[in-house]
Amino acid sequence: MALYIDSAYLDDITAVAQTLPVAGVTTNPTLLLNAYQNGQRTSANELVAQLLKRTRGTVFMQPTMVNEEAAYREAHSYIEADPERVIPKIPMNRAGVRVGQRLYAEGHHIAFTAITTVSQAYVASLVGAKYIIPYYNRLRRSGVDPCERIGHMARVIAGQTPGTRILAASIKSTAEASEALLSGAHDLTIPPAILLEMANDPESEEAIMRFEQDLKKMKNL
Repeated sequence: MALYIDSAYLDDITAVAQTLPVAGVTTNPTLLLNAYQNGQRTSANELVAQLLKRTRGTVFMQPTMVNEEAAYREAHSYIEADPERVIPKIPMNRAGVRVGQRLYAEGHHIAFTAITTVSQAYVASLVGAKYIIPYYNRLRRSGVDPCERIGHMARVIAGQTPGTRILAASIKSTAEASEALLSGAHDLTIPPAILLEMANDPESEEAIMRFEQDLKKMKNL
């Protein structure tokens, strides 16, 4: 199991990476826009370079799918920054499948994102995806039981392509993180604030405070 930071904002990413044992970073155009609106004037390719420099592990970069050939070239531009560490996360549709097959045939690791159905997960795994990325909270908001859906994906993959991993995204709380893991997700990608919450709990804080108080009392005896 692995934890990834779901963000494009470098300061937040650096802070989390200094605290938690994260395996890398996932980004997408929406996260890039959010970072830009927060004052980070960094292009997508500049962001890849910074992430490779500031963090360890895998960097997932998402090409836009307005044009299939442009998406293929964009994915290549990310991979070229470090073929061992950068994985393109390709939006799951017919054009995305074609792009993914081309990249996989060239020997690159690929991920498919925005997966919502078991059939999509199956197709992605057959293409050779190392990761499939369902959106946990978005499934819930659409009226789908995300635990059941991810559980079904996990069963199909385990029986057909056990090398494919389910990387659950769109995690909006620590409770959803736990639910996604229990439903069959192998890995999670989570926004920085929620990632940091995962290391804390009020009961733990109360116990720690009691330990400190008791140690102080002992020193005064």
